[in-house]
Amino acid sequence: MNIVSLTLLAGTLAIAPSFAHAQTTDLGSAENNAALTLVGRIPVPNMTGTWDHLTVDLATDRLFASAQEDNQVRVFDLVARKPLYTISGGFDRPQGLYYVPGANALAVTNGKDGSLRSFNGKTYEPIKILPLSLGADMMDMDPKTKYLYVDHGGVDSSRGPGALAIVDSNTWDKVGEVSTEYRPAALQIEQHGDRLFVLIPGLSQVAVVSLTNNQIFARFQLATPAQPIALTLDETNHRAFVVNRRPSSFNVLDMDTGRPIATLDTIEGVESMYLDTRLHRLYLTALDGYVQVIQQIDVDHYKTIARFFTGHHAGTSQFVPNLNLLCVAVPPVEGQAAEIWLFQPKP
Repeated sequence: MNIVSLTLLAGTLAIAPSFAHAQTTDLGSAENNAALTLVGRIPVPNMTGTWDHLTVDLATDRLFASAQEDNQVRVFDLVARKPLYTISGGFDRPQGLYYVPGANALAVTNGKDGSLRSFNGKTYEPIKILPLSLGADMMDMDPKTKYLYVDHGGVDSSRGPGALAIVDSNTWDKVGEVSTEYRPAALQIEQHGDRLFVLIPGLSQVAVVSLTNNQIFARFQLATPAQPIALTLDETNHRAFVVNRRPSSFNVLDMDTGRPIATLDTIEGVESMYLDTRLHRLYLTALDGYVQVIQQIDVDHYKTIARFFTGHHAGTSQFVPNLNLLCVAVPPVEGQAAEIWLFQPKP
């Protein structure tokens, strides 16, 4: 298939000048806003660094959090709202996390040594160490093959060729690779299709991969410099949501063609973004400590309904639909306590 390159020129978007400054005016507070209710805080003892990623085991309602400088993965019970366990030993800056439900296993990428480490989800005992390359980070799983796609490397970050390693979650062997050359970032696989979407920040692109042949067949070119950092999909309405950092913006694209639909200003330093399909909302969390909630009015129109501060450097989050919880990880920096804040969406 021919590569599709759709350039979003400044002249194409009449609203492009609004990218110039991110909005920082509060719309409510953590305790009082239009979108989320703060329902709990889980204390995290003996933590000294910052968080990187979260993942959840939906069968047991356990939350896993990578404490990168501490070289640990913390485990929490979201129902009892308490710490459960600390996995430690052998990590070298743990970053990305993915819980594989069928295999009852936890996958952990390590940014400094470029490894993917797997653990038994019940006993927390190590299973295997798979060498990749420096910067190994985010992951997603093909629901059909049970293959994990793991981003690593990048010529633009002096980490060697960028790629998505394809890893069999049953054997933890590498079975293939998708070449990206530049550093790949956030990625998401369709649940009802055969495409993988991955951000390429160094090229200001969203690359689209065919899971049939593991080749990039389309590239959606964003207005440069965009540095796309967060991604999520609305498969029902064929929309891809992309957050850029330069300048900060929330962008809605047609996920089949890359056509720009809408743009909003965002908080600075977005790290995580999730779609709440029940309430048609998007939850964004950022390194500046803010949460932003965007309401989907219809498939082409969006509005910010809440924006409030949680804690410094609290950009790591996870939305858990079955528990109706947004989890925000607050690190112990600038005098604040390490905690997992739990928010419940308001109807």
